[in-house]
Amino acid sequence: MKLEIGYNHPFEIRKERYESDHVCNFSVLYISDLHLTVFSKDICTRLSKCIQELNPTIIILGGDYIDCRNGWDYLSTFFKFLSARKNVFSIAGNHDYFYGIDEIKKLIESNNIHWLENQSAVVNIQEYNILLTGNNETQSSIPADFNILCLHKPVSLDAFKIPYHIAFAGHLHGCQCVFWQNENGLYPGRFFYTFNFLRRQVKNCLYLISKGLGDTLPIRFNCKKDIIFVEIKNNSNK
Repeated sequence: MKLEIGYNHPFEIRKERYESDHVCNFSVLYISDLHLTVFSKDICTRLSKCIQELNPTIIILGGDYIDCRNGWDYLSTFFKFLSARKNVFSIAGNHDYFYGIDEIKKLIESNNIHWLENQSAVVNIQEYNILLTGNNETQSSIPADFNILCLHKPVSLDAFKIPYHIAFAGHLHGCQCVFWQNENGLYPGRFFYTFNFLRRQVKNCLYLISKGLGDTLPIRFNCKKDIIFVEIKNNSNK
């Protein structure tokens, strides 16, 4: 167990695998809850290096990008780094509405990042259509071979009509202090928040909750910051 105070402690790469007969091989990186401040230079540098090494097919930014005006330069630099990549998508978190959603959206779109808030988009990979839906319960009419749900705040998947294969969410930060954990979640936070877990299989959907990369109050205990990297593999040749 470890107490972490401050903004630039190491983060972990949580690696997951999803096998399917109906889609090609590709990968997704989910990054949530940056909460950038004037102290965020190191974590942005390490995150950029990590993205280069993983080289994911799709990147999903899960919201809560900035906590104060002093973090704006680091956010701009990070988005500029992402602007050279294809298939980068973003949604909003609750802090983004507090800070100013129009300003954040403008910065995102000016850096070749797709704004997915309350929308759906399709990525075509090797003739397979991958549907991404952001913070939206509306049924999409777009046909797809593989469906990914991008959330900020975790919710019950029962409300969604599309049979998603993978769902991502953040927001909870693992409740920042973890005294013990099991397959049901991270405790004691799980007593108060239903979705304070790392992963869960909901029918055919792999539901993954990130503990995030930053915090407004930068104190954590036994709750390592993370990003989630999922490799989707076609297993039809097994």
